[in-house]
This record gives sequence, C-alpha cells and structure tokens, in this order.
Amino acid sequence: MEAKENVTIQQESKTLASITFQNLFRLYKKLSGMTGTAKTEEEEFIKIYGLEVIVIPTNRPMIRDDKADLLFKNELGKYKYLVRLIREFHEAGQPVLV
Repeated sequence: MEAKENVTIQQESKTLASITFQNLFRLYKKLSGMTGTAKTEEEEFIKIYGLEVIVIPTNRPMIRDDKADLLFKNELGKYKYLVRLIREFHEAGQPVLV
C-alpha cells in the first residue's frame, strides 16, 4: 500500500499482543450498548457477558415487507430471474443498484 501511494515504505510492524472482543469486554465492570440485532443474539450476551437484552419497542409501526426466500434449480435460473426483475424496475423508472 505504501509503495502504491508513493510514500516512504516503513518496516513491517509486529503484533505484540492480541485479545478477543469477549475478553476485552470482560475487563470492564459495566457494559451497555444499543443495537437493532441484540435480541437474536440474546443467548450469547447472557452466556458470554452475563448481560440481559432488553427490547425497546419502536416509536412507529414497522412498515418493512418481508418476502419469502426464493429457491432456484440452478444459477442460470437465478440470474434469469434477476435480469427480469431488474428490467421491470428499470422500465418503471425505478433505480436499481446491482
């Protein structure tokens, strides 16, 4: 990276110590945090950190429309479906990021 960016190439650094997130967090007397995905990992929070997970309800109703998983016989079928879907969105004037 240094050579690519035309800066002075430094001697390679060495890792003298490392620690897992779990062990780092155990060094603190108190932990807290917020995330939208803690409930699905509640067992890990209890088992590893001894922390309970509290769900705070949303202040607005959820409007997300979860769709069922799609299964395809093969990769070609999957890509044909995607091309058709992209074409439909494009023809409707809706931007598509692929």
